[in-house]
Formats: sequence, C-alpha cells, structure tokens
Amino acid sequence: MAIKFLTIEQHQEVLKRLITLARSVEGTRYHPAGPEYTSLMSCFLMHNLSAGEALLYLCNSFKIEWFPSTVGYVIVRSMFETEVTAHYISQSPKDRSRQYIEFEHVLNKRDMEGCIKHRKSKNHQWREAMNLMWRDVWSPKEKDINTKYLAICSNYETVTKKGKRLSFQNWSGKSIRQMAIEVDHEEAYDIFYGELSSFTHVDVRLANKFLRIRPDGLSWSQRSRQFDVGNVFRHAASFLTCFFELFAEQFDVWSKDEVLRCWDVEQKI
Repeated sequence: MAIKFLTIEQHQEVLKRLITLARSVEGTRYHPAGPEYTSLMSCFLMHNLSAGEALLYLCNSFKIEWFPSTVGYVIVRSMFETEVTAHYISQSPKDRSRQYIEFEHVLNKRDMEGCIKHRKSKNHQWREAMNLMWRDVWSPKEKDINTKYLAICSNYETVTKKGKRLSFQNWSGKSIRQMAIEVDHEEAYDIFYGELSSFTHVDVRLANKFLRIRPDGLSWSQRSRQFDVGNVFRHAASFLTCFFELFAEQFDVWSKDEVLRCWDVEQKI
C-alpha cells in the first residue's frame, strides 16, 4: 500500500471505514486448516476491531486536544503484535494454531508454580492470599494441569549446544522481532515498535510526552500533541489494513481492493 499523508480526521475516517467494512460481513467463515485456526483468526479480528473502536471512542470523549495518546500508543502496540502473530501463524496454520493454543497448559503450570512458591512468602498477607488461592483455585486442578503440561512441555523447549534444556518464554519460542522478520515486517518493527513499546514499558519517552519547556522553566501538561494523536490513528489504520488484507486472503470475506478503497477518503464506500 502506498504511503499517504493524511490529516488526523482523515486517518480516523479510514479507521471508521475499515471497521464498517468488517462489520458488514454476516455469518462465520471457516478455513480448511480447521477450527483452531479459524477461531484464532476470528479472535484476532475481534480484538483489532475492538481496539480501533476504543481509539475512536476515546477521541470522541476527550477530543483531539486531550486525547490520551499514551494510552492510544499502548492499544496500537497490541494491534501490531496481533497482526504480526496472525501473519506468523498463517504460514503454517494447523501446526502453529495448535502450538499457540496448547501453550495455555504451560501458562497454567507457571501460574500454579508461582502460587506454590509464594505460599511460603515472608509477607504474611501474601502467604494468606496464596494459601487461599491454592485452596480455591489451584489445588482442585493440580493433577489435571500437571498431566496436560507433561503431555506438551517438550514442544516448548529448546536445547543449547551444551545440552541444556531451556523453556520457551512464549508460545512460539521467538521474539516479536523474530516473527516480524519472518513475515516481512522488519521495517515496521524497527521503525515503529520501539516508540510504541515506550508507553508499555514506561520509559523516559512516556514522561517526555507531558513535558513542556517554557521560557520560565519546565512544566507538565496532559494536553496531547497533534503529532502523537496523528501517529496513533495512522498506525491503527495501517496495522488494521495489513491484518484485513491477510484476513481477506485467508477467508475470502472481502477483497483487497475493498480494503484499499477505505483509504480513498474522497470516495464513499
């Protein structure tokens, strides 16, 4: 898609058109790869639609001047990660869908082990809370969680050159950057992801969004910079477009031309 330099309002209009396009589809589409892939892609679609609608709602509530751009960046970051994940899974839909879904057993095991560990916390409030959680949440499921974990845990391990077994930190065993490179999103990751992550990790760039340098000294303001508001909606429209193109290819619910026409802000759908 060619880069277009649009106003904030025009990017918002593109986002609205994309959401309208998706909402116009009735019924459920099934992919030959099976129900796991179909359900995941549907969940990713609903997440990105909800994220786009949330951004529009925030802007409608706060208006551009007071739009919470730091929150907007966090939302847009999730849209990028969803889009990269969807592209990565689509390269091997059956196997990677199953890998994505079954990683839940690893997460459950980790959460349960965390509860077990902190039942011995030196802080009496934590001890009490974790013992209650163990009794009501984890103890009744312990056997089932261990059984399911043991059945799949070897799928989420790698072996070092020295023969040491290391567990995956996430479902794919790869970072978002590694997955982005594999799905031809390296440039988007390198240019956009660092800035988007600033607002998730609360680094200095988050604080600087509120800093104002004046002749009489420093001050802090929650008033949004138009550049940041524009960035949020530009990213949201771009990431949603890329995901929609993939969804169109996989499920044949709309054409890529219909997606791209959403960017023609001079033409109505």
